Order: sequence, then C-alpha cells, then structure tokens
Amino acid sequence: SKTDFLSNMSHDIRTPMNAIIGITTLMKNELHEPDKLAEHLEKLEISGHLLLGIINDILDMSRIESGKTTLNIEQMDLLQQIGQVESVISEQAHQRNQEFRVVTTSVQHEHVLADPNRLNQILMNILSNSVKYTPAGGHIRLEVEELPRDAHYAKYKFIVQDDGIGMSDAYLKTIFDPFTREEKSGTNHVQGTGLGMAITKSVVDLMGGVISVESAPGHGSRFEVVLEFPIDTEAALVQKSETDDAPADTSLLCGMKFLCAEDNEINSEILQMLLESKGATCRIYPDGQQIVDAFAKVKPGDYDMILMDVQMPVMDGLEATRRIRSSENPLGKTIPILAMTANAFLEDMQKSKEAGMDEHLSKPVDIAMLEQVVRRFRITPPINSGRSRFMRSAPPPSPFAAKTGAL
Repeated sequence: SKTDFLSNMSHDIRTPMNAIIGITTLMKNELHEPDKLAEHLEKLEISGHLLLGIINDILDMSRIESGKTTLNIEQMDLLQQIGQVESVISEQAHQRNQEFRVVTTSVQHEHVLADPNRLNQILMNILSNSVKYTPAGGHIRLEVEELPRDAHYAKYKFIVQDDGIGMSDAYLKTIFDPFTREEKSGTNHVQGTGLGMAITKSVVDLMGGVISVESAPGHGSRFEVVLEFPIDTEAALVQKSETDDAPADTSLLCGMKFLCAEDNEINSEILQMLLESKGATCRIYPDGQQIVDAFAKVKPGDYDMILMDVQMPVMDGLEATRRIRSSENPLGKTIPILAMTANAFLEDMQKSKEAGMDEHLSKPVDIAMLEQVVRRFRITPPINSGRSRFMRSAPPPSPFAAKTGAL
C-alpha cells in the first residue's frame, strides 16, 4: 500500500509541477510577447489549482485513514451553498461546451445545522468528475429534493446525473476504494489522484448519509446522496439587507482597511496586491509582536478587519490574537480577526477559534472566499464611510454547535 501510494503521488504531483516549472522557464524567454505571456499565465493558474487539489486530497485521505476527520457543525443556508457550487460548476461546464442545470424540488427547510465545507466537498467531487468524463456538448444535472422527515430534522436527496462515458460494472465495485480509476481511452487523459470518490464516500459516512451510483459504459452515470441535518429554528430571517448596497461590479472589499500579519515577504507582496486590486488597503507587519504593538494605538475607523498569519517568528498568530482580544484597547473585543494560514487541518481551525479568531482561511489566499467571509461581518455598506463598518459575529448557542463525529 505504501509503495502504491508513493508511486501515485510521485506521478500526480510531478505532472503539474513539470508544467509550472516549464511554463515559468518559457515566460522568462518571452517577456516581450504579452499575448504568449497571457496564455502561459492561464496554464500556470490551471496547473497551480491542480497541484493544490492533489495536496488537499492527500491531506484529507491522511486524516480519514488516521481516524481524525471531524465535522464542523454550523449554521448553513442550503440553497446559498448550492448556489456557490452551481457558480463554480457552471463555469467549468461552459468551458467544455456542456449544459449544466440545477433543479430544487420541495425544499421547505433552507436553514439547517451542518458542515458546509464537507457538503461542498461531496458535491464538488461528484460534479467535477461529471464535467471531466462528459464529452463536449454533454449534459449534467444536479437535483436537490427534500424528503419527508420530522419537525426537527430535514432530509435531502442530492442526485448528480450526466450522459458521459459511464463506468463498467467491474469498476463500480471498486469506485470508492483509494487510488482507483478506470483505465480506458476516455479516462487516460484526465488527471487526478483517484482519491476523490474514496474521500467522498468517507465524508458521506461521517455525516451519517448514504451514497450510491449507477452507471453503464456510453450511457453516463447517476450518483445519489441522501443526508439529513438538524433544522436551524433560530436562523436569521433578515438577509437581503446584508447583500450589496454597492454597485454589482464593486467588490465587497472595496474601501476596506486591513491590518495584517505575514512574515513571508513574497506572500506579503501578493496579499497587498490582491487586496489593492479589489479597492482595499492594508498595513502588514512581519510578526505577531509587531502587530500587537501596532494595535495598541489603533483608533476607531483605522481598520475594519485583521488578517492574521499563524506561524511567525517572535510571536505566533495565536498568541498575538489572544493579546489583542485581552488588550486595553476596547476595539480588541470587537474587531474581526481572520486566520490566513497554511495550517489547514480541523484542529488548526479549532485552535484559531479558541485563540479568539472569528474565521480560519487556508492559504493560498482566495479573494473570493475572503469576500464571502466579509459579507458575514459587514453591518453597513463599506464605501464612503469614515467609521468601522464591521463587527464580530457570534452565532447563537445551539445544542448541535459542538457536535462532531470521527471515523
């Protein structure tokens, strides 16, 4: 098993790395040709995302096999979560000239208590495979149906159906085993670790659900996942007022002022450029002690949010957050603090929360994800206002809030 694992990982990691290194070399020789540079940058981005996906799969599989995978239960808007999945898959399908549809049936309970990241992982793994293994011009459909349950729990059936190349009966028997892919002409060109379905099955099991699949060569595939979640009876009713008062093409980050801690010089430069590209400004300090010292002098309206690296010299981000939360500056009690770190395990997220951070974002920096988090903290429009427009959000207590499960 160890030999198979290392062999698979060596191949799958080297494939995008070869592209990244090769394209970087080409770009150095073609700096005077902007059209070629643009083409190279697009390929570089694709290879980077592929490599990140492989790393995430390896980490997930490692956690699953060690029995340490847990759920992070929180308030979830189901239809909003489906909308996020739809936006990503729609773009992927459009690039391959495929038709993608989402259909919701009898969804009466939109607000539930669940792990949105794990639900997203299940749907994205299945739908991404449908996109990969469905030829151009094909059709992919996601159907979400609420099934009868009771007054306390909502039960949902998620169906993903495509008219792609399909799978053989022999392969269906091993589809949920790690490192398995059906080797035939239609799949040899598709890159991946063969871990996606194994991870999906493990997460579905962890959530107490059931997953099944039907398929036939040349006739597509049909995945069905059934999950149930506690109904969130305390869900907030007012949401629309928190959406954009700014123009639709204006980022939620526009006009925001960030106080940041990041010890890596290149990462600091990238973070600053990404924020400035969205109309935000930032001040970055290279270690936890310096950001704590700087925060002592912060006045209302100086900053809207703190982005905190965790592993830093002198003082790490966890201790820096504790110092800020307990500081004499009263803003330390209310200013949102987000961990932005390469530490991606669930226990890392729990440590961030315990230290007083409001959210945990994993590197590489994802501006779209940051915008989604910012939306939760915004209480007034961010543009043309001289005072801080953000506050910490504390979810209402729930008997399910601390519920976790482990494999």
